[in-house]
This record gives sequence, structure tokens and C-alpha cells, in this order.
Amino acid sequence: MPLELRRAFLILAAIVVMVSLIWASRFDEMPLAEFSFQNGTDPKTLDPHRATGQPESRILFNIFTGLLEELPEGDPDPETGVQPMTPQPGIAKSYEVSPDNMTYTFHLRDDVTWSDGVPITSADFVWSWTRMLHPETACEYNFQLFGVQNAEAYATGEVKPGDKVEVELWDRPGETIDSEPAPQTFPRGTIVHGTLKALDKPPKPNVPEDATKEEKSKITADWEAEWLYTVDLARKDGDKILWDDVTETVTYTKNLQTPLAKEDTQRTHYVLVAFDQLGGVEAPDNYTLIVHLRDPLPYFPYLASYYPLFPVPRHCIEEHGKPMWTRPENIVTCGPYKIGLRKLRDRVRLVKDEKWYDADSVQVETIDALSVESHNTALNMYETGELDWVTDPPVTLMEELVKRDDYHGAPYLSVYYYELNTKRPPLDDVRVRKALSMAINREQIVREVTKAGQQPAFALVPPGIAGYTQVKGDPGSLEKAKELLTEAGYPGGRGFPKFTILYNTSESHRAVAEVIQQQWQNNLNVKADLQNMEWGSFLDKRQQQKYDISRAAWNADYPDPNTFLDLFLSESPQNNTAWDNPRYDELLSEAASESDKVKRMELLAEAEAIWADELPAIPIYYYVGRNIYKPYVKGLFPTPQDTHPFQTIRLEPTP
Repeated sequence: MPLELRRAFLILAAIVVMVSLIWASRFDEMPLAEFSFQNGTDPKTLDPHRATGQPESRILFNIFTGLLEELPEGDPDPETGVQPMTPQPGIAKSYEVSPDNMTYTFHLRDDVTWSDGVPITSADFVWSWTRMLHPETACEYNFQLFGVQNAEAYATGEVKPGDKVEVELWDRPGETIDSEPAPQTFPRGTIVHGTLKALDKPPKPNVPEDATKEEKSKITADWEAEWLYTVDLARKDGDKILWDDVTETVTYTKNLQTPLAKEDTQRTHYVLVAFDQLGGVEAPDNYTLIVHLRDPLPYFPYLASYYPLFPVPRHCIEEHGKPMWTRPENIVTCGPYKIGLRKLRDRVRLVKDEKWYDADSVQVETIDALSVESHNTALNMYETGELDWVTDPPVTLMEELVKRDDYHGAPYLSVYYYELNTKRPPLDDVRVRKALSMAINREQIVREVTKAGQQPAFALVPPGIAGYTQVKGDPGSLEKAKELLTEAGYPGGRGFPKFTILYNTSESHRAVAEVIQQQWQNNLNVKADLQNMEWGSFLDKRQQQKYDISRAAWNADYPDPNTFLDLFLSESPQNNTAWDNPRYDELLSEAASESDKVKRMELLAEAEAIWADELPAIPIYYYVGRNIYKPYVKGLFPTPQDTHPFQTIRLEPTP
């Protein structure tokens, strides 16, 4: 190492030590966990139906278990070191798939309990999936179940005359007929069933073109609250609903002030397709779960091993309500670990759950997920023995860190990109979006900023998915970028409004944003401000579309292009760009129902080509995993989705 570089490195290291000691001193004195790792920011939630990010998923994958769970299988790739992961038995000890790939029958273990000892049955999955899909849960991953019969209609509230429906009466605990809705969705009000005879709607309101997602949702919700549902109620015989045996006809509405209401109209929370009664998901006995798909999804076993489809404890949720059920003193889980304690801006401690069905395989008794956002602080805590695993080391030191034996870098299925609010001029002009993309020097970013082997990205889907031909995208040129900006009415950047790049608090995100900010100013004479926000507020602002350009990233939920392309469906809860393209939606729909594997991949590639041409987001680079962990840590390895099951971790003394 040159003398000047060595001196600079030592000075930086000294600064890091001082800052880190101040930071580390804020952590309360308590006995150390056996294993500790950097989890970045505080988890926003520990509810599997409300979580979206890595700080949450690292914990949720290890305190809950699904029908299946992704575990190592086979040998690591000899070139990259990536360990293959496949869906393997979890709460389900086995399953069968019908010849047409449309029906999955899961056989549950009969010795599985929640962490409080209450047995887990197939009914828990029916209830949990219903909760996940319920409109009021607002699960951003609800689309992952849309391949199940009637799931999408239930989640979106879509009903039509002739549908078999459930009606939730306005009598949740604490409600009166004239009261505001109860703050808790579960326990629900009285549920009655019947057949929708008629659906009357007042004139549809006009929605302003420039309305945000939040504003659109409110206008639509107020309108839908005035709908009038006429339902032929069905008689019940025990748990069986006799749909054709009508007891009476009743009208329902959410807003009794609607001009459509009659004198005897009753107030309701929801009239929805009766998802849990129509056979999409069946629980014929306590230990059998049958899932009927509307499309032959080849990746459904991976969905069954992803945390939004994990069961959640009905008895705990209905007793404590949201979000109180996730407090450490209340939460009930079903994974290899349970919550020992949670201290905000400090840590979540995981403790081995002796009631877990495979507890004997779990070696590490306690694990701390530390809320350390500073990359430098995390590295210093690692060097001083306070951390065993750094998940996000400082980019400023990457050139030296990658040479270390305890550094483990490998590609995984993830893309870093900038979302564009396509409803805000001038980002509503595709020429502007393309110009901004072409003016970014991605090679400079991966060479001088990230420095860990990331690959420049010009399309959405990362390389490495079997059977998929990657869409290349259009790198363009600086000359073409200037030409497009001129065509859009901003020659030399003149008249281009100043905008803001939003990112969640992180040294690496700031570094990338500063370089792009400078490139846009130098190359296009376009000026941008930078705004950083803590994780929870950042997510809220993105979801409400109260931004111009926002940092974003997506890790594959399963190894298939669909996990990336689904994000930008016009009705996807994850689509924060306001972009919609009917042909794009149509291609993904066709791909979902296509049984020919080659044709399916061709349809997905055609959809991605549309995305790459219209650029509702600007891809920047494809990630690599950048993990540093102690030599005595075994069973922790690079994986295709950068997920890490803690039950495989072993701590072995070094010789």
C-alpha cells in the first residue's frame, strides 16, 4: 500500500474508532448474546403482514416458519461460492402437486406449536392468509397470493352480482351503529354470508390526473363507501353455508348517508368475496391444507417459504390487537427463535424457542440484531468483538476489506434503482426519464463508490435466473441524453425544475446520491437536492408518492423474473411510481397462466423490454452480498437471495 494511502487509512480508522466508541456507549450494559449482527435500522414492524424491508425480514424468517422453508441444498457454486437454497419441509412435513400444477396438498406436522404451546393447525393458515389479503390489513405483499383462487378479488374488494360473499356487520367490539370504525380489524364484526343480488353505485367522482396515490385512495374509498349492496342471505347448518337456501334479502352500505340507502339498510364494514368459504384454501382436517391455484405458478413452493405467507397467531392478535400483539411481552411466534427483548434504536434479542419442532438442530441460544446504521461503527464493533457479522461494511474501505479472509462477497438476485414519480412533471415525460438514465455513469459508481464488484444495470431483472434471457436495456450516450432533454423542451437544461432525490439514512446511499447529483449537474445542467429520512418515514413517503425521485432496491422473493416485474403492475401496492402500461399488465397476466416454461419466460422478457423502454425507474447496479463474519462462524454463507437461516449457524472455536 502506498505510504500516503496508508496514512489516510490510519487517520480514517482513528476517526472511526472515536465515533464508534461514542456510538457504542449508548447501548445498555447487558449480558452479550452468543451471536450478534448488524441489522441496520430499527425494524419498522415484526408483523409478517406489514413488513417490507431487510431489517424486518432477517428477523421474521427466524421467528416464524412457513409451510416450507428455504434451506441449503447441494454444494456451493465453485466460482461464486453461492450456496443453492430450495424450499424444504417446514410446518408441512410433505406436500403433493396435482398433474396440472394447480392444486397443492400440504400435510402438516402434528407436533408443531406456537411459542406459547398452543397447537398450530391448518385453520391457522386459512385465517392468516385471509388476514394477509384483507383490505384493511394493507399488506404490501398481498399480491403474492393472487395466484390462489378468489384471493385477488377478496384483496381488492371486487364483487359483482352473483358472487358468493361475506358481509361484516358494523359491530366490532366497541362499535355502535353511528360510531367511527373500531381501531382494530381483528376480531372482526359478525360475519354473515349470502349471494350478491345487486350492486348500486353513485356517479363515479373525477380523480385529478396529478393526484397522489394517497389522494386517489381516499377519493375512491369515499365513493365506495356509498355503494349499496343487496344480498340474499344464506342459511347456515353448523359450519356449512347453504348458499341456495335464502333466509332474507338485506341491503348494506358502509355509509348510511349515501343517497342510495333505504330505510332498513344496514351498516357494514365490507362486502367481499367469501375467500375462506369458496375452496381457494381448504382445511379438511387439522393437519391438511389444500391450495387451489388459478394459474400454474412454478414458484409457488418458494412463496410458501416466504414470510408474508407464514402463519400468524390469531389468539394473540385478537387478544392484543395491532400493533400491540408484536410487543415483546405479547408476541407469539413459531420459528427457531422467539423474541427475548426489543429496545428501540438498540437491538432485538432472539432466544432459542425450545418448543420449535426442530429445536435440537439449533445450536446458538441467543442472537442480537443490533440497530447500527453507521457502516463505520459496525466495522469497529466487529473489530472490538461486539459484532460477529457485519451485513453492510463501509464503502470507503471496500478496496481493503475485499482482500480480507473474513470478507465474503458474492452476487445475488437484487437490483439498486431510483424510482421516478411519473405523475410529476417533467418526470411524466419518458424522454426526460431516458435522458436522466443515460446521463448516469454507472461504471464510475461501481468503480469509485460501491467498489465491491457490483455490475452496472440498465434493466430490472438481475442476471443469474435459470431459463431467462436477460433484457439488456439501453445505455445510450451522453449526446443522446442531451438530445432527448432538448426534445422535451429543456435545451442545455434550461428551464428544468429543481427536484429532490430521497433516500433512507445510510452512508452508502448518500454517496451514490451525491455522485448522481453531480453527474446530472455536470452532464445535463440539471440540479437536484438530496433528502435523507429514517427508514419508517422514508417508506411512508414513498408509498404516499410524496417524492420526485427515490432510492429503492429489490431483493428477489423467489428466483424468478416475476418477483421483479410484479412490482410495476399498475395495481401493485409496491408500485410507487404511478406508472401503468396496459400491455405490460397483460403480458404478466398471460405469463401467469402460461404452462409452457419457455413461452412463459418469453412473455416476461417482452414485459421487461417495455419497462426498460419506458423507465418508470432508473436501474443503477446489481448487488453483490458484502458480508464480513468471524472465522469461527460456520453455516453462514452467500445465498441467491441473501437470506440466512439462523438455525444453520454454528460457532466453532478456531484452532
